[in-house]
Amino acid sequence: MNKSADVLERSAIPAGKVFLKAGEENSRAYVIQAGLIISFMEINGRKIEVERHGPGTIIGELCLMVDAPIVLSYEALEPTTVVTITRQDFQKRLTRVDKTVVKILTHTVEKLAAHEKVEIEKAIKRSEIDDMAQALALSILKSRKLSVDQQIEYERMILPPINDMIKAIKKFKEETSA
Repeated sequence: MNKSADVLERSAIPAGKVFLKAGEENSRAYVIQAGLIISFMEINGRKIEVERHGPGTIIGELCLMVDAPIVLSYEALEPTTVVTITRQDFQKRLTRVDKTVVKILTHTVEKLAAHEKVEIEKAIKRSEIDDMAQALALSILKSRKLSVDQQIEYERMILPPINDMIKAIKKFKEETSA
């Protein structure tokens, strides 16, 4: 294979562009060189952010090994530059790799798919939290100096009861104003 065949395509994605849509066939992965991309899903017309991806992140990598529609949609939040890896190019490169490494990679892809499902479930749960509960929890978190791990644990502990309280207050207001 000559050197020019190993050069990967680079693309610029403008801010606000949805360049991968859930449910579409995709045979490419993208390495983010600069910029910021969100992965999201839509439920009942609502956009639910699953994750943010910055420089060095690879998105769509499952499509290199699995012939299935992409699960999430991806949108550039700011002007973004990506390098594109096609399934065909990836498969060619795999033929040069030891079979044990390919087996490890296949196993890793299965774990990655499972991880993606967990992240989607977390995003759905987060979307069910009332905006007022989120704002209250965020104001409490800002008043404390906590590590990222402590913030995540604190959110897990306080968001559900705050959410239940906000919903109960709203229900009480509806019942008493009727």
